[in-house]
Amino acid sequence: MTPEVTILHHDYPTKVRDLVEEKLGGLTRFSGQVVSLRASLKRDHEEHHVEVIAGVGQGTVLVAEAKADSFQAALDEAVDRMATQLRKHHDKLIERHRRG
Repeated sequence: MTPEVTILHHDYPTKVRDLVEEKLGGLTRFSGQVVSLRASLKRDHEEHHVEVIAGVGQGTVLVAEAKADSFQAALDEAVDRMATQLRKHHDKLIERHRRG
């Protein structure tokens, strides 16, 4: 699965796309059921917005959004939030399977 990166208004250099794809690639280790990963990058004046959307199968979609003054801080925060959501989702599936 290749992560999809959308850059609105083309305010970021192309090396940013590679960095985001690398960070998103690390998210697949949390759950083997991740079907799709998308990131949307946007900058409003001096504030950076990063939104990460993960499709984890059976119609479930997880969304993590972060805003910060620097791009790196916003990206790290959004990826951390998504990692937390994926961990919780994975744990919920394991627990549901154990209960029968």
